[in-house]
Amino acid sequence: MGKETYAPPTFLKWASGDVAKDFPGKTFMISCNEAIARGAVEAGVKVVAAYPGSPLQYTIESLAMAAKIYPSMHVEWSSNEKVAYDVALGAAMAGVRSMSPMKQLGMNVIIDSLVQGANLGPTGFVLAVGDDPGALETENEMDTRYLARYAEVPVIEPTSIQEVKDYTLRAFELSEKVKLPVVVRITTGLAYQRAPVTFGEIHHDIRERETNFDKNRRWLLGDAFPWPMKPFGAKHMRFHDELPVKEWENTVGSLPKAKYTEQVVDELPWNTLVFGKDAKFGVIAVGECYQEAMEAIKYLGMEDKMAVLKLVTSYPLPKSKVTEILEKTEKVLVVEQIEPFVETEVCAISANMDKHAKIFGKLTEDIPICNEITRNMIGKALGKMLGVTFLPREEEERIEKGKNLLYKELFFINVPRFCPGCPELAAGFAMKTVCNELYGEDVTFIGDVGCYGMLAVPPLDASHANLSMGSGLSMASGIYHAGSKDKVIAYIGDSTFFHSGMSALVNAVYNKANLLLYVLDNRTTGNTGHQPHPGAFGITATREPTKVLDIEEIVKAFQVDYVKVVDPYDFEETTETLREAMEVEGVAVVIARQTCALLAQRIMGLTAK
Repeated sequence: MGKETYAPPTFLKWASGDVAKDFPGKTFMISCNEAIARGAVEAGVKVVAAYPGSPLQYTIESLAMAAKIYPSMHVEWSSNEKVAYDVALGAAMAGVRSMSPMKQLGMNVIIDSLVQGANLGPTGFVLAVGDDPGALETENEMDTRYLARYAEVPVIEPTSIQEVKDYTLRAFELSEKVKLPVVVRITTGLAYQRAPVTFGEIHHDIRERETNFDKNRRWLLGDAFPWPMKPFGAKHMRFHDELPVKEWENTVGSLPKAKYTEQVVDELPWNTLVFGKDAKFGVIAVGECYQEAMEAIKYLGMEDKMAVLKLVTSYPLPKSKVTEILEKTEKVLVVEQIEPFVETEVCAISANMDKHAKIFGKLTEDIPICNEITRNMIGKALGKMLGVTFLPREEEERIEKGKNLLYKELFFINVPRFCPGCPELAAGFAMKTVCNELYGEDVTFIGDVGCYGMLAVPPLDASHANLSMGSGLSMASGIYHAGSKDKVIAYIGDSTFFHSGMSALVNAVYNKANLLLYVLDNRTTGNTGHQPHPGAFGITATREPTKVLDIEEIVKAFQVDYVKVVDPYDFEETTETLREAMEVEGVAVVIARQTCALLAQRIMGLTAK
């Protein structure tokens, strides 16, 4: 199959250009993604790198527009999250403000660099991370705060879209105080909100300040420290305000001079504690849950009886404010999204107090751990704690009636489907046809993460396992080396191939696996909104022309035993090629290349105009 001419990217979605302009004091209705971008622009961010991932992928769209207005700013789609993190880390080490937005699963990809990079003491470095309570649009509802605590980097959780903008800006300042990356945690309920946001001043002077990579500081993990001090131990002690000889702070090795992280967070004005005039009960509301908690308290009419700690910094906690609300109330409800992360820390603080409020929350089963926390959940927990009824009987009946309608009268199975005309469905049908013909049931399909995950559902049922981006081919190799008598087939998408599939392919070739890799190349990052990647569009995130990397040529360089490109819409050619590839002893690669049907439709519409 010859090389095709690819359509221009004029159809790509752009976010609002207002977030990039100088409008201090003016108010605009913007989305959460745009608020993150605006906060970064106001902070004077210079380098931003990311890999697409819901719910924060459109942050890059806004920042890409800003980079077109301010040429000194660099914004990129990186090949994966770890690469993006390392790009942003390098920029922070060079003395400029940088950011890397990602979904929660991206934290798994960057963890090695996150833990080690924090030891280097980067400044002005922010990670915007989207968590997904209820796993509504991702593979799990992991809580990234545990990884942030593991790496010992602070976490900020804004409570509104205005705070998303404001605290993204403040996160850069906090990073410069404590000499650490700072995580801004966004949950999906907040990520898809829109609200009026008042813009601040853009710090052009910060963005334009001269790059200064201090080579004399030696950014090395193995630097020599005076005995018995070690650099990693020193960073750990600095975080917890336990560095034994504080005068050493700027004299030992490369340890950066910085304020003690726990002390800085405890003094921040962002966390507010407000007592009603007759407050006997309290709520510690974290991030987005603050909105829901305040609605529940207002609905109950209990404002005067409640003390409310609005918690923006969930790690480390502001211990003085947590201690105060525990000392001055009888019962405290902790509300947060996903795991009882803050609640556990609050319990730990209470363990060292002679007298404290009784603590309620997820650990006491008053708030569910799973799924998104709503006003009704908080209201019922508060009602139980206060000895009052939260929901009027008629509302309970209305909710129950709605459940019956949904689950009994309108029940249906929600099975994901390919878009009409999807080339990956055609490629999957050809693969399943050949496998049925040659092997019957004696074939093992290992998938990956992308649109093609829907090959696992009827009518094709062409996936026996998938795990995480780039893992499919390595698992398939393991199944082969375990002695499987089945024909082993792994499939992967084009964006995932560049993300983390190449190293798995090198490994399969080097270790003499015998399998077929089926690359479903739809010329885009389809699952997260049609973003460009190194093998698609020939443009960067800022729409600048760049090279297009050909997967076929890359695969040839890896010395696979067979490689061919097919058009999956050509059923005869595709099935004939698959039969040929499946007879190969070694690693065979078939690339089914055809533009995503949705993009093709948009291109046709633009051409017609």
